[in-house]
Amino acid sequence: FDRVLIYLTSILFQFSIEDDAMEVPKEFMPELSEINALTSAAQELGLQSLLDVCQTQLSNFDSRVRKDSYISLDEIHQRNSKGQELLLIVDGMVLDITRWIDEHPGGPSIIPTQALNVDATVFFEMYHVSRQAFVYLKSFYIGELRPEDYTKLQQRTQDQRTYGNNNTNNNTKNIQTVRATEGFLESLRSFTKDWRVTISNTDAVKIHKSL
Repeated sequence: FDRVLIYLTSILFQFSIEDDAMEVPKEFMPELSEINALTSAAQELGLQSLLDVCQTQLSNFDSRVRKDSYISLDEIHQRNSKGQELLLIVDGMVLDITRWIDEHPGGPSIIPTQALNVDATVFFEMYHVSRQAFVYLKSFYIGELRPEDYTKLQQRTQDQRTYGNNNTNNNTKNIQTVRATEGFLESLRSFTKDWRVTISNTDAVKIHKSL
């Protein structure tokens, strides 16, 4: 509720206030990562003006999300390589976390180090025990990865994430594949199914279904 108080103060004082406690901006603009919590708080408190602010941010969904075509893996590689954007792939969803990366609870370096240009679904499950993390996904979502690219990416990512113990008899490894669990995928797809894009193409695969 601290952010709600900052919003209310910004309404009362249409100029910047700075003291030892906090700084109130001239125009309150919620971060993508806090919109869901602020929306819930505004509904509880009956703050229609704050709801409007949150809705304006959420309405950017329509202009942000690519609805008429898939996003290719080549495009994701290119955009990530420029150092201006951070695009992740989670269960075929393409997520733009550029603005949010500095707010990441695990720090800003772990995602670029581990999860770029791979199928990051298993990382999302490993580091987010609570399903509360799902509420932020819509704020980052920009479209769907091309199905054929996602199939290739899954295989390549699985090949990269193998591990095992040395076999003392023949000095080989017993290889196992690390992947997201079916229970996690079921929960993720159930949560995102209402807003994930389905491309209007009779030959396209609905990649949010089981592959």
